[in-house]
Amino acid sequence: MAPAAHLRRSAEKGETMASRFIGGYAGLLAASLLLLSANGAAARSRLDTGLAMAAFEHAQSLCEADQGRAWGVSLCGPIIIADPATREFIANMDGADAPLERDGEVFKGRLPDTVPIANTAARWNGRVWTMLIAPLPKDEPALSILLMHEAWHRIQDQIGLAAVNADQPQLATEAGRLSLRLELRALSAALAATDPTERRVAIGDALTFRAWRHARFPESATAEDAMERHEGLAEYSGRILSRDDAMIRHLTDHLGRGDRVREYARSFAYYTGPAYGVLLDAASPDWKATWDRREGLSQMLSKTLGLTVTSDDEAFAASGRRYGAATVRAEEAARALEQSARIAALRAGLVEGSVLVAPVSGANFSFDPNTVTPLPPEGAVYGVIRAAADWGVLDVEKAALLSRDWSRLSVAHNGAVPTKDGLKGDGWTLTLKPDWALTPAPRDGDWTIRRRP
Repeated sequence: MAPAAHLRRSAEKGETMASRFIGGYAGLLAASLLLLSANGAAARSRLDTGLAMAAFEHAQSLCEADQGRAWGVSLCGPIIIADPATREFIANMDGADAPLERDGEVFKGRLPDTVPIANTAARWNGRVWTMLIAPLPKDEPALSILLMHEAWHRIQDQIGLAAVNADQPQLATEAGRLSLRLELRALSAALAATDPTERRVAIGDALTFRAWRHARFPESATAEDAMERHEGLAEYSGRILSRDDAMIRHLTDHLGRGDRVREYARSFAYYTGPAYGVLLDAASPDWKATWDRREGLSQMLSKTLGLTVTSDDEAFAASGRRYGAATVRAEEAARALEQSARIAALRAGLVEGSVLVAPVSGANFSFDPNTVTPLPPEGAVYGVIRAAADWGVLDVEKAALLSRDWSRLSVAHNGAVPTKDGLKGDGWTLTLKPDWALTPAPRDGDWTIRRRP
């Protein structure tokens, strides 16, 4: 989630699949975002002081058990648990720039509207916080994974792994999805294998599927490596530090759920990242200490094991037969037909139709990574996204087009009606600050936001 963020995590025994918030290109681009929509939520706070204190103590015990061994630095630090419905929070320490209200052993307050509420790392009040959405997961290992995943985002800049934005249009294509789903199946087989030879074959298959994809989409290798260094290693850290006795089984179950994901563009690394990380742990336990941060996880695993990987169709087909490639190919062909109609509708509404174009350079974003649909060459459509900028806040719950350079966020303007604070359209709400107003955009029928003269 820049400060990055999460949306509710998909339930794996209560586990969340984080959505990511990325708060701009400058500053701290870090975090995991499980964005929780507050629309329709009860006005009463979902915060509980006792549960918050228990979570703070549990996070402390997990990072103290690690003693900085995983990444060379401690993951212990400032934590905020916030309710998106009320914006109230409970923190484990005081603010650095301005004091917070003390309540026994914790601190309380209300976050300003400019601070996105998400599972994320957030820079606010003189500190970099691990931010968590209330209510927290009740089940294990979901809670421990979430605590350590988000704690890692808070320290990722320190360890040379600053967050980046990297679009993944190849993972919306029929070929890209086919190869990724087979890769997930092979990774699951490699993790579950008890025989070293079987594990080596499964890893080779996973790398073959990946190499085949990268050969057909030349820019994809760099983009995928970047997201795995960001979200993939956060999820990996959450799992290895969760003290989960059944971690391998839970991770293979997680990969099985990944095989059924509708949109991979912003979510794939939550699956591949922890898998490659755990396989690297088995192959070379000290890999993190010697790792060149520019190298991809899959590349390092291939090098460590001395594997020679080919990217031709014959190798792909031979490996694919072990993982039901024919069935997956048929499923993806059917999906591609449905997706083409959906893409046409999105393009008609967000590219060809009348739109409101919000300038979002330098804005803070929160979004659900499971609802991101690439729309090249313009950018990507986000099903759930929130942008907070100088002019106010744009909340979207249906569809918005974020330009490839992250400078413009567009929503369909047709049918929009004025409100006392701004404008409301189909699946979106714009709240403007007093010094800003809607004005016609350069293209006839479009609107944008500008400061009043």
